[in-house]
Amino acid sequence: MNWVYVGLSLAIIYLAWFTFIIAKKKFDKYLLIVGLAHIPYLLVNLVAPFRGAFDAHYAGYSFGWIVIPAEGPWVTLIIGFIVIGSFVIASKAILNSMNQLWLWAFAFDLMLSVMIAFPVLLEVVTNPLEFTIELGEYLTISGFAVALLVFMLFSGPTFFSTYYVGKKVKERLIRR
Repeated sequence: MNWVYVGLSLAIIYLAWFTFIIAKKKFDKYLLIVGLAHIPYLLVNLVAPFRGAFDAHYAGYSFGWIVIPAEGPWVTLIIGFIVIGSFVIASKAILNSMNQLWLWAFAFDLMLSVMIAFPVLLEVVTNPLEFTIELGEYLTISGFAVALLVFMLFSGPTFFSTYYVGKKVKERLIRR
């Protein structure tokens, strides 16, 4: 099976959904950043839960400090949790309806920060020449440009979301 078709189909559905809810303009600028911070995790991990369940030749999953062998249901369960969690938080943040999700979102974002955002950024920054992104036969991005891209798409927004959501959790706990 060509998993690109599954990934592209799901990506189009998710991007249409996020375009639709962003157009409603219910968010404030900080919640928009929180919502947008989760979309890269959703898009990067779209196919992994399905491949983990249905692809006998799947090699396993590795992203940051999360390394899961292909055997068993673990890729589907763990990465499926990341996909669903990212979708729920992104949707609720953009729709400005995080009411009961602040603590859960903080725990989720802290997990993303520790297990993915920080280790990936650390790895790229400490060894920038080893990382390249190939966007075609003649277009390759490498070195510190990759580090900047990783920071802008994953680490920076995730760290901001963890901070902002943590601040909201603290405010709610102090009010009680």
